[in-house]
Amino acid sequence: MSADLEARIAALESKLQEVEAIASLALRLLAVEKPVSALLERYGATEAEDLAVHTLLDDAVKRAEVGGMYTPSFGGLVNALWDAFPGVRGNRQFVGLLLDTLKLDRPAYQRLHDHIVAAGWPEWS
Repeated sequence: MSADLEARIAALESKLQEVEAIASLALRLLAVEKPVSALLERYGATEAEDLAVHTLLDDAVKRAEVGGMYTPSFGGLVNALWDAFPGVRGNRQFVGLLLDTLKLDRPAYQRLHDHIVAAGWPEWS
């Protein structure tokens, strides 16, 4: 291998390590920033609506963990979401973003996201 090629490979490896470090930092910052609240804020949620959505999600986590007849349904969750945050009523894109954002938030929401994936949500009729 020529010295020039070895130098280029070394430089690329160094850059890759920098990119990996930045990606890791970005993921840690996302976890600290409360991604669900940030998403709600971007869509104009008030503090009361933010609290209502988090209360809804906390209840869905508990119900998913209990299972059986208490397991939350997609339709029920969406209807309750639209009641808690009327500004996004009918906005399927928001619902999809919210469901995806759960995997970046606190561990309880990550477990809810796992339930959502296993259940095959979203299921629009």
